[in-house]
Amino acid sequence: MGLLFRGTAAAVAFFVVTGPVAAHAEAPASQWSVVHHDRRDSYDAVTVTPGGAVWVAGTSRLLKGGRSAFKRVTGPGFRVKRLTSASDTRVWAFGASRYARWNGKRWQVNRWPHGRVDGAYAIGQNLWVIENANAFPSAGTAGWKARSTLRRLAGSVWRKVRTPIVVKGLDGRWAAGSARGTAALARWSGTAWRAVTLPAIPSTRSGQISELTDVAFDGETGRVMAVGWVAWPCGGSFCGETLLLTGYPGSWKFEVRGEPGFQPRAQAEPDGRGGAWVVYDAKGGGSRFLHIGPDSVEPGAFPAPPDRTASVRDLAIQPESGSVWAVGGARSGRGGTIWAYRR
Repeated sequence: MGLLFRGTAAAVAFFVVTGPVAAHAEAPASQWSVVHHDRRDSYDAVTVTPGGAVWVAGTSRLLKGGRSAFKRVTGPGFRVKRLTSASDTRVWAFGASRYARWNGKRWQVNRWPHGRVDGAYAIGQNLWVIENANAFPSAGTAGWKARSTLRRLAGSVWRKVRTPIVVKGLDGRWAAGSARGTAALARWSGTAWRAVTLPAIPSTRSGQISELTDVAFDGETGRVMAVGWVAWPCGGSFCGETLLLTGYPGSWKFEVRGEPGFQPRAQAEPDGRGGAWVVYDAKGGGSRFLHIGPDSVEPGAFPAPPDRTASVRDLAIQPESGSVWAVGGARSGRGGTIWAYRR
């Protein structure tokens, strides 16, 4: 059973949705296609420039391509864990102790003196990094607290930015995370982050906590879509379910879904059509997705190469195109795959 909650400035309505997720139409796997597979490498990060250049970071090499052709290119000299880009000459790569910018001809490498980079975002003129973000453990314990640090590049200095919530994901001017154990959103005013008022999540269990792990913003419609989780004490540990948030400032809808279950690391990316893709870890291994559409949420599976399990580690959209890319690999660490979805 799922719970659906809608809040507006004028009124609040509560609905109970019955029936399993299987009642939704399965999104056809043929919408996503495998465009590249490499048995020698595994892929961790992807970014797509506005011009359509697709950069993919693997455990041992850096790829650049588009459509279905990818080739190895010169990397910045360290293993890349995160990628982001604002143009063909503004591509950033982050590793454990260094980061670099591609200027169209070469990599400009700098020391990274801060913590682990869990997310990197080039948004407008701003370059943001989420650092040392923790995930709720599968065997959670009472007293767990969300944490992260948000930094912004100011000139040549990475400055820590104060936020009213613990930030776990960014898109556009929106940040997703939690505040005092409850799922929360914040919005960038241009000078500071401001908390956004959300309706209360229906609490049917004692000790319930929640968090949003990522957010997707559709720039054309202004629609905000976020994914996260709710959890509650259960037999000495915690049980949980997936939390979805969709809507606009002043009009929000929460949905708690028994399937796909508890997902503390789910990612979200806009689909370029007013909806969003949500990728999560499937039971039994690999990854599946939810597609948030205008009026419904449809589940689906990524196609996998023969004898392989589709395990997605990162998503990226080509701005203003609707083309979405996903990268990942086998849990064993070998067998990298690149997927594409094109309108």
